[in-house]
Amino acid sequence: MQRYKKTVLLLASLILASATFAVSAPATETPNATQIVAASDRARGGGLNGVQWTIDITGQDSGGPIDRRTYVVRASGDDSLAEATYPPREAGSRLLQNGRSMWFGKATLTKPVSISTRQKMVGPASNGDIASTNYAKDYDATMLRIEQVNGEDAYVLNLLAKNKFVTYDRIVYYVSVSRLVPLKAEFYTVSGKIFKTAVFEMNNRLDIDGKAQPFVSKMSIQDTIEKSNYSLLQYSEVRTQQFGADTFNLGSLNRP
Repeated sequence: MQRYKKTVLLLASLILASATFAVSAPATETPNATQIVAASDRARGGGLNGVQWTIDITGQDSGGPIDRRTYVVRASGDDSLAEATYPPREAGSRLLQNGRSMWFGKATLTKPVSISTRQKMVGPASNGDIASTNYAKDYDATMLRIEQVNGEDAYVLNLLAKNKFVTYDRIVYYVSVSRLVPLKAEFYTVSGKIFKTAVFEMNNRLDIDGKAQPFVSKMSIQDTIEKSNYSLLQYSEVRTQQFGADTFNLGSLNRP
């Protein structure tokens, strides 16, 4: 009888210990769709307080190679400023994005000109493609599934535009499960037709508060309707940077 009581007490202790461990053990939770998109935005300059990079854009259409363009991009929060450095005839012209509004300016203009983020720049690349990305604020995100992209597990997310001022109406976005960086994207019209795709490489790094932040090194954009039409965006000289208070001020856009 005594042995039986000891056995019962031992089993009770083991059950109690197991239950205590289950309660105290940290749970690993899958981030929700908005959190995943916000994390992936940082790999493209979105949500970072002060970062600068150089972007070199080349491409081709049905007529052959397209003129190269180069910009120095400065971004902080929801704002970004892209200043052209090449070709020489475009040097000094600027694209300013304040939230969802985009403006074109240069010293020879009397006032900034409002432009669309959807306007094509080089090949299928649009004005909005060279600015910092804030998909988490501009789109409603929902999780579709998890699938592999080039052997890597990826969250597949459906992004629907919150308004008509953003670059794309709908995006199916593939984000690495382990790295939370974008792997590829499919861009759709309002009618539901895919009209271009993008593939990303993440070989740049930033140091953000002592932590390594992956950053885009290459974005390849392919027109799915006109197969000969594509753009290649290459990112270099990526670094954190503090900017003056008037850097993203519309009133300063046309300054010399």
